[in-house]
Amino acid sequence: MTRFEQEWALVPAGARVTAVAVALVMTVLMGGIFLLPPIVERDPKALFILSPYFLLTLIGAAIMAAYVLLVGYVYGDARRRGMNQVLWAFLAVLIPYMVGVILYFILREPLLVSCPGCGTPARKGHAYCASCGTAVRAACPQCRQPVEPAWRNCARCGAVLPPLASGSGLSL
Repeated sequence: MTRFEQEWALVPAGARVTAVAVALVMTVLMGGIFLLPPIVERDPKALFILSPYFLLTLIGAAIMAAYVLLVGYVYGDARRRGMNQVLWAFLAVLIPYMVGVILYFILREPLLVSCPGCGTPARKGHAYCASCGTAVRAACPQCRQPVEPAWRNCARCGAVLPPLASGSGLSL
């Protein structure tokens, strides 16, 4: 499965159906009802004059459908990251000019990490699983806070970190 397919799977089916419906309704209403019939009845050559307007209608419909899909992606991605998905979807819709979507991508939390012991999702910043206590990330032996694998000293307490055991990826 490619990365695009994985991310596409996050968009709920309701958002996909809504995007198609928005595109169809916008195309039919703008292109079919308001532009073509009144002018084409008077002059058959008007179809060539109106085709750029219809093309603009299709482009607008595609942009609206893409926006609906993007809001659906925000909803699915927020759910995957353990955030309030309904709140972020509302913010993505209600804050104009896609500022809500941009804010989501700036402020979203890191992906959850599965606990190797019990499989419970844990935040990336946690060193231990809240359910079973298994080490999820490397931790400082003195203050027990999560540390990065390349660190030689703990950034919080200054303790010297032991080298990581090869293969395990965790130091306790």
